[in-house]
Amino acid sequence: MPSIKAIKQRRNVVINMKQAMKAMNLVATAKLRKSRERWGNTLPFLEGTDSIMMGAAKSPATAENVYVKERDKGYKTTGYIVFTSDRGKCGSYNINICKAVLAHASAHGKNAVMLPVGGRGVDFFLSHSQSIHKQLGAMPENPTFEDAEVMGLSVLEDFCATEHGEVLPGEIDELYIAFTRFNTVLSLEPTIEPVLPISLRLEAEPDNDTEPPEMEYDPDVDSFLGYMAPMYFNTKIYGAMLEAALCEQAARMVATDTAVNNAEELVEKLTLQYNRQRQGIITQEITEIVSGASALT
Repeated sequence: MPSIKAIKQRRNVVINMKQAMKAMNLVATAKLRKSRERWGNTLPFLEGTDSIMMGAAKSPATAENVYVKERDKGYKTTGYIVFTSDRGKCGSYNINICKAVLAHASAHGKNAVMLPVGGRGVDFFLSHSQSIHKQLGAMPENPTFEDAEVMGLSVLEDFCATEHGEVLPGEIDELYIAFTRFNTVLSLEPTIEPVLPISLRLEAEPDNDTEPPEMEYDPDVDSFLGYMAPMYFNTKIYGAMLEAALCEQAARMVATDTAVNNAEELVEKLTLQYNRQRQGIITQEITEIVSGASALT
């Protein structure tokens, strides 16, 4: 049985840990509110850009565009842009999305190379002997479109290359974005979406009877799509970053809240154990005093 001093020390450690987790919970709650507002305000822009690009990609005139056409290689290289965090204390947030990527690559027979964002993703894939094609840096706490542009430019260099004014296929044949989708604070869903070539998205999405709005393209739809594709790609990265940042704070808030509750239960148990042992010591001392007094009389 541990000594009363050891119980008291452990109880103090748990109390200090509870206070730290409570502070982290308050910070995560405040950041969650801001991230949710930022994500909600950006949704119309994300959805509008996506709708315009999907409408252009459905045109028969863009079927041979390098950003649309699926490549005919028998052994394709598939890149996964995986959004994870740089810090812990967020439960199973990181491991869930990383495991989902491995399962997706295995189930679909992909020759997968990883392009992780965030240190936890890098650590996971290295520990699982996965090929890391390129590390895209830390996960920004407050993502900006400039952050997405830097990452997008770096990845597009591997998907297609420009030679003598002509856009040619690069070493990566397919690109997927892996992030965590926000449903509710308690429902975070690991999601893997095809991004390029756009034909993968058209195949993956269910048929939609709604006709896209008629648009005029200058000089033509194929040139328009080639010009807009990098912006579309950066927008997809930006949206994934915003939602991943939101989910990270939601996961951290839930994890720290659970830690606080567990700490409170442990403090109660240690307090009870401490009081019982202290009471036992006092009772023993009283018994010894009474016994000594009886022996003197």
